[in-house]
Amino acid sequence: MNTTQLDNQVSSIQSLLSIQQHEKNISKNPRKIINYWYLGLALLLEGREEEAQITWMTPFLEFGEQELEKWLQQLTDILFDAAQQQELADNKKLAWVIRQHIREFLPHDINNIFKIIVLNLDLGIQDIEININQLIEDLSELITPPIFDETLLVLLVEKIINLDPVTPPIFLDKLIEAFMPYLSPSKSIIKLLTRKSEAYYRYSHNHVAIYFAKFALRLEPNNLDCIRKIISPLQRLGKDYIKESIDWAEKYLSLTQDPVDKIIGHHYLLEAFLTSCEKWDKSVTIYETYKKYLCDVAKSKTDSESLVRILPTGSYLLYMEDNPSENRLIRNGLADLCQQLLWNSFPEDINNYQTRFNSFRPSLSERPLRIGYLSECFRTHSVGFLAWWLLKYHNRQQFDIYLYSLKENIYDPHQQAYKNEFGDRFHQECLSMVAMADKINQDEIDILVDLDSLTSYGSCAILALKPAPIQVSWLGYDASGFPTVDYFIADNYVLPESAQDYYTEKIWRLPQNYIGIDGFAVGTPTISRESLDIPDDGIIYYSGQTGLKRNPHNIRLQMQIIKQVPNSYFLLKSHRSNHQDLKDFITPIAEAEGVDLERLRFLPTAPTDTEHRANLAIADVVLDTYPYNGATTTLETLWMGIPLVTRVGEQFAARNSYTMMMNVGVEEGIAWTDEEYVDWGVRLGKDEKLRQQISWKLRQSRQKSPLWNGKKFAREMEKAYQQMWQIYVQ
Repeated sequence: MNTTQLDNQVSSIQSLLSIQQHEKNISKNPRKIINYWYLGLALLLEGREEEAQITWMTPFLEFGEQELEKWLQQLTDILFDAAQQQELADNKKLAWVIRQHIREFLPHDINNIFKIIVLNLDLGIQDIEININQLIEDLSELITPPIFDETLLVLLVEKIINLDPVTPPIFLDKLIEAFMPYLSPSKSIIKLLTRKSEAYYRYSHNHVAIYFAKFALRLEPNNLDCIRKIISPLQRLGKDYIKESIDWAEKYLSLTQDPVDKIIGHHYLLEAFLTSCEKWDKSVTIYETYKKYLCDVAKSKTDSESLVRILPTGSYLLYMEDNPSENRLIRNGLADLCQQLLWNSFPEDINNYQTRFNSFRPSLSERPLRIGYLSECFRTHSVGFLAWWLLKYHNRQQFDIYLYSLKENIYDPHQQAYKNEFGDRFHQECLSMVAMADKINQDEIDILVDLDSLTSYGSCAILALKPAPIQVSWLGYDASGFPTVDYFIADNYVLPESAQDYYTEKIWRLPQNYIGIDGFAVGTPTISRESLDIPDDGIIYYSGQTGLKRNPHNIRLQMQIIKQVPNSYFLLKSHRSNHQDLKDFITPIAEAEGVDLERLRFLPTAPTDTEHRANLAIADVVLDTYPYNGATTTLETLWMGIPLVTRVGEQFAARNSYTMMMNVGVEEGIAWTDEEYVDWGVRLGKDEKLRQQISWKLRQSRQKSPLWNGKKFAREMEKAYQQMWQIYVQ
């Protein structure tokens, strides 16, 4: 006999003894009513339901109904206690049986019905919709407002959503609609709902995140936090949802006068208008207002707690203008204010971190350096892909590598590859930013490398707390500007010599390139000249960037190229933008430049990265964007052996393509002015021999360029880490 069988046998014996005892008590004192309640319960727990019901009815039948209400209250109190005990013991089936009997006595007890439906869901009983419809009907017949536990309602909503996280059932809307008039606008339930919204957003269940946020907003219609939690998932969904986010952002702005909230509202509007390629003139106006608020807050030296909401703000400065000497100073000022706020908020944590730094500085001979990498993007994402080669090729004898993921566990093949590679050094815990910083500090990380920069609120918060003695920014948008970050990884091309004047971080220039990978997997193409109605001798130009990187000035230059190259065609694809929106944005510019619209082709987003790269091979020339160049898209272009035309600027984002081209040994296509951009575009379109020469150079570069050597790049980064540590120790 196993342990479970023995426990069941013991429980059964105890139940029988209990039944005998209650029967004996009734024989001694038949008018002591409570004994009938307990005997009935003991019989019910033994599965003898019919006997239990007869036992409970006996007092009503034999002793009259003078004390009906009192007896009923006494019985149901006992049953409620018993149901709760069974739930605590995880005996869900017994709890469900007891609550069904409570329902016979109290058919309109809403909390009990909530519990029954929750147990139905846990037990897989398929009558949920029937129960909910009956509950709604009962609610409609009540004369007085119902009394119920709001947290139970939220629990039930959560359970129903878990049935299908992507598409909540229609009857859930009916349930919430029915109870909405009776919900109190209490802060506790709103916080509960917004936390639920945030959790689903972190797991990328964006529709459900919106659902919860809208639910909470109905309880408090002007709650800015609820509106933020609606806008963010809408914008992550992209395409048609972007336009809905515009309405919410405008509502957000109409409800606040706080400068920080004004920044947030304009940030949302900029993302929506740029991503969806909407009304460029309005985007410019929004940007000017946005930048003004950023400047005002940076200069204000405010210590408002609301500052924490703009920790990563400022990325749209990079998309709208190439002006780092001014815009970097704005971002630096904001970062400094935010850091001071966090240090004042968590002085004990900061002091603990500093104490460890000062008490323990191992030499390189004592133990391997502990390098921690921090990111939301250890998954199918450009950053996750590009970082893979460095992390894979790290020398594990000389360096202990720890990964700290700020993204919840989702099914993702690239994330799984990271888990397989790093095992228990891949930390993916659902922690607050302070708790994650504590974890990093407790792991005694020597050098913390942030991969996300301005794309991540979490990374910015952790960097500002400085849990590691050396902190480094690499790979993300640009440096974050926090005084707590020691170094920004660059090379001799991606930032000009003057850049140190406007960076708070020390620019650490690697000897050749700031990125190195082993290449890309390429799939099977799904487009052809025939399918696109392009002749075999047609010259195909290509541009495939997010709407954030597109602007009328750059597009006009591209159209001037198309116009000057006979028999040329322009393929355009925009990640996240609606297909028609991109066409509507491009068409009037093309018409104004005198380009025949028949020469334009608008491509949908490819379903996979490998298919996207395979389709890229159809292009003769790729036209880069400015002031924000391609990064991963440039690497893909060069790997596929396609000539690229890029306009070089001053900021990091305007020099990505430049450094990559220099590192593969191709200078043809590098433009320093708008005129050169057009000239190179026309020349490459007309000169087939030049295109072939460039393609040959690019193919050769696969064998010898540092850009395509992830292992060599890893050695250069490791050397930099050792030098950083020696400087720190000395």
